[in-house]
Formats: sequence, structure tokens, C-alpha cells
Amino acid sequence: MQSAWQRFGVCSSCLKRQLNGLIKWQRRLIPGWIRSIYSETGKWERDYGLETRKKVEKWWLPRMKEQFCKTSETDKSRQKFYVLSMFPYPSGNLHMGHVRVYTISDTIARFQKMRGMQVINPMGWDAFGLPAENAAIEHGLHPANWTQSNIKHMREQLDALGLSFSWEREITTCLPEYYKWTQYLFIKLFEAGLAYQKEAMVNWDPVDQTVLANEQVDENGCSWRSGAKVEQKYLRQWFIKTTVYAKAMLDSLSDLPEWYGIKEMQANWIGDCVGCYLDFVLKVNGKETGEKLAAYTYTPEAIYGASHLYVLPDHRLLHGNSSLKEVLQSEFIPGKDCLTSVTAMNLLTKQEVPIVISAKSAFENYVDTKIGIPSTNPEDAAVAQNLGLSFSEVIETLPDGLETLVNSGEVESTLTADIWPTEARSAEQALPQE
Repeated sequence: MQSAWQRFGVCSSCLKRQLNGLIKWQRRLIPGWIRSIYSETGKWERDYGLETRKKVEKWWLPRMKEQFCKTSETDKSRQKFYVLSMFPYPSGNLHMGHVRVYTISDTIARFQKMRGMQVINPMGWDAFGLPAENAAIEHGLHPANWTQSNIKHMREQLDALGLSFSWEREITTCLPEYYKWTQYLFIKLFEAGLAYQKEAMVNWDPVDQTVLANEQVDENGCSWRSGAKVEQKYLRQWFIKTTVYAKAMLDSLSDLPEWYGIKEMQANWIGDCVGCYLDFVLKVNGKETGEKLAAYTYTPEAIYGASHLYVLPDHRLLHGNSSLKEVLQSEFIPGKDCLTSVTAMNLLTKQEVPIVISAKSAFENYVDTKIGIPSTNPEDAAVAQNLGLSFSEVIETLPDGLETLVNSGEVESTLTADIWPTEARSAEQALPQE
């Protein structure tokens, strides 16, 4: 039978040292290594009340910060561990949501530090934007003064909680030494053709005069900050072509470890990556309007069989600053697939097909424009038939069950399984730069 120290994994010498550290006081054994006011005064207090607790915290807080928050020369030789919490908006006071989140991240940071890791646990302030300006106006202060005052107060609150942040790495997003790098990155994205402008529907707060994310609109359709009823409006704004990397990101998820369903969430967020966008030039009465439209298809190999372009009723062409807004609105009937007088010329095939305003309110995968190809989609075939649209059959099934392309220009008679890489390269070459 094992002894107690063998069962619990405690060596006899360690146990002896710990027992020697016990102090007898009022018939109780108290560990000598416990954090207490005894460390400062050398004597025990009979009542461990509020004032004593404050003394304990005052004694230990700076020592804890010194131990956990600084990166020593010894640490620099150790394996790194990076803990990154979401930066708070400096509204003036912490709330219990902050305490919960930062206590969790602090626990992780301390655990990894005690395991011998070099822990980087930075903190910063999401302090750039109109909400800060509106709050400053409301309080009659300059936005910079208001923001810096809040940051100072909230940092003191975080310190009072004893959290082990790496304050030497603190950032504030409204300061030039930080946002010069975001500007630099934007310029690089723009130069690479990955940043572009277009009109899109946004959640507009009429009081704060700013755009809101979907998460900032409550279940009643009101702004989380001002309480105003959120409006839907079209604005011309900047976008980043993250979809260019969607397929690579989706494929790379298989290399990551499983962690509480995060991979599934990421895959759902990235979405389907089997299709692509193709650009079209819009015309009215055979004349180019200067408008371009990017439309999505799951089967770009069958593009020669397109019969129409589908747009949603809330598309920017019907609501934004488009020169085609009046034409499309005059031909739109809610709840019905509406054939319009606007046509679209495919820049790849040079084919011209009509624009159809869909009876649907949404397409799958959050696209607002898609290419109707009857040969690959029964729903597209039904729309083309109901509206009397002509189209070419571009897929033929061979006796062995394989499918081949027909009526498809230079790629005719190619197996559909082999056509995608060639067609994608041709489409990419045909697309103009944003």
C-alpha cells in the first residue's frame, strides 16, 4: 500500500518544509507562506476585517505587478505565450462585463506565467471614432481631453483589480503613433487592389450620425448607444477584399486543432468558396451607362449558358446614387420576378443578358447579385421560362455519366470537372481593376 506522500505526489522533504512553516495561532494552523498582513508587520491581527484586507491588498498589489507584469531578461529566453483581450471603449467606467472578461484572460496569463512561459498580455483602448466625439460634445469637453481622462480612470480601475497586463505595451487607437500604422496598412491594401469603394446598405444612427454594426442594434431596431430608431440607408464606403483569401482560409482550418466549435464557426463565417464573381457592364437601350455590376455564380464554367442577372429588391442600383435607379424602380413590382429594360454585358464572354429584380428578399451566402444559368440550376430555368428568356444549353451528359461543356466557345467539349482552373484564370484576366 502506498503512503500518503506517494499517493499525493508530495516528497517527504517538501512536506517537512511546509509543516515547519505552519504557525500556531489561536489553536489554528496557518501556512507561513500565505499572503497576509503578517508579511509587512510581523504580527497577526485578531480581526481580519475590511481595513486589514485593504492593507493586505496595498502590500501585495505592487509586488504582484512586479512579479507578473514585467518581462525580465530571464523571461526573454523562454517560450512565448500571447494573451490578447478585446480592447475596451473608454466610456469612463468599467462594468461587470469588463471584470468578467479580463478576469478570465488574467487567469490564463498567470497560469502560463507560472508554467514558465514568457507571457505578453497587452491592454489598449478602442478610442477612435464618432461615439467619443458625441460623448465629449454631450459633456461640453474636447474629445481628446474626454477620452484621455476616461482612459486614466479606467486604467486605475483595472489596476485596482490586480490584473496582470503588460502595460509597457499599452496602445491607444486615437493617437498618431498608433493610427499611422493603420493608415500605412490601408495604403498597402489600396496599392494591391484590395481596398475599394462601393455603395452598400448600412445601419445608420440618426442621433450619433454614425454607422452601426448589426451587433449594436437591439431587438427593437434601436441603437445600443443613443436609443434612436436605426435607419437603413445606402452609403458609399470603403471595403477590403477579404473574399480573395476566403478559399485559402477555409482550407487552412483543417490544420488547426479542435477548440470548442471555433473551427465550425469560422467555416460558417467564411462561407461557400466554390464560385466566383464576374463583372458586367450595364446598358440601357443598347448604350453603356458607365455602371458596372459584379455578379456571383457557383458554376463559372457554365457562364456561356447565362440567361439573366438576378438582383435583390434592396440592391444599391434601386436605392443608391445609381443612374439606373429610376428605371429599375419604375419596373419593380414587389413579390414578383421583374424583367427590366436594363441589360448586362459579360466582360468575359461578351454576351448580353437582361437584369431581373428577384421576388426574393435574400439569396444564400449573403450575395445580392447572382447569375442565372438554367443548365445548372432548376430555379434559374423556371425563372427564364416564366419570363420568356432565351438561353443556351451548355452541359451535355455523356453515356458514361460524365458531363461535358457544349456551346461554350473555346472551352467547348471540355469535361466540367477539368474546366474550373482554366475558366477562373480567364475570368481573372477579364476583370478590370477596382
